[in-house]
Amino acid sequence: MSAALECMLCLGCTRWAWRRCTFAGSNDSESWPLATLSDFSAIPRFTLFSLSSYSSASPELPSTATLYKYVSSPPFSPPYAIYTDQSYKEIILAVQGLGLSRKEDYRLLLDNPPGSQPFKGGFVHRGLLRAATWLLEQEGETIRQLMHEGGKQWRFVVVGHSLGAGVAALTAVLAANDLGRYGCETREQVQCFIMAPPRCMSLSLAVEYTDVISSVIFRQALLNYFFNY
Repeated sequence: MSAALECMLCLGCTRWAWRRCTFAGSNDSESWPLATLSDFSAIPRFTLFSLSSYSSASPELPSTATLYKYVSSPPFSPPYAIYTDQSYKEIILAVQGLGLSRKEDYRLLLDNPPGSQPFKGGFVHRGLLRAATWLLEQEGETIRQLMHEGGKQWRFVVVGHSLGAGVAALTAVLAANDLGRYGCETREQVQCFIMAPPRCMSLSLAVEYTDVISSVIFRQALLNYFFNY
């Protein structure tokens, strides 16, 4: 009997370990409909903005855009840049990804005790929320001013990669909940495009903000599309 119980316990542990190691973020959305070509068409351009945030002199900047501001060493968020794009009528806030030499980024990423940050019926990553809050406190007035100068047809778009994608997602969530503060009149004026994002919010919140946030995880088919764009 003891041997049988040990065998069942080993099989159970093996099954749990297998499921744990092979689970991917795509499992959460495996029943969701596929994105259309029109849904995806903006991704390559916003990927360039995300890449451009890594340097104020980046050659990756789309030709239609102008760098308004670049902050290389903020104390409470990853480096970021603000762009204006007259052709597309957009204010773009691009947040840089994890800097391997930036101790602040590691402190930000590790600041997330389980269940420590409830948010509007769900949970979010505490450190990333703090960074997003600080970012909007610093640049909120600039964004509001640029949006008013642009007019009602303009959008506020937040983009990011890796760690910056998590900060960007929560920045967009905060902005969508306080539209007037950032010069927006409708929720459609706040958009977020993020690449390789970390898990920064509970599934219920991710579903609630699908109209605001578009996230992308690169796979071979997507890479082929992007580099032929």
